Amino acid sequence: MSRYICLKCGKEFDESQLSVMMTIRCPYCGYRVIAKTRSSEVKILKAI
Repeated sequence: MSRYICLKCGKEFDESQLSVMMTIRCPYCGYRVIAKTRSSEVKILKAI
């Protein structure tokens, strides 16, 4: 499940809270600019 963060109030919420609203807005403050948070897992790739 995707996690999002509001760029105004800084609260994190998940995709299910976002889909309840008809528009893309923060469910806490109503700000329209949100960002998808980065995952905390580290990916290790082999170099060629």
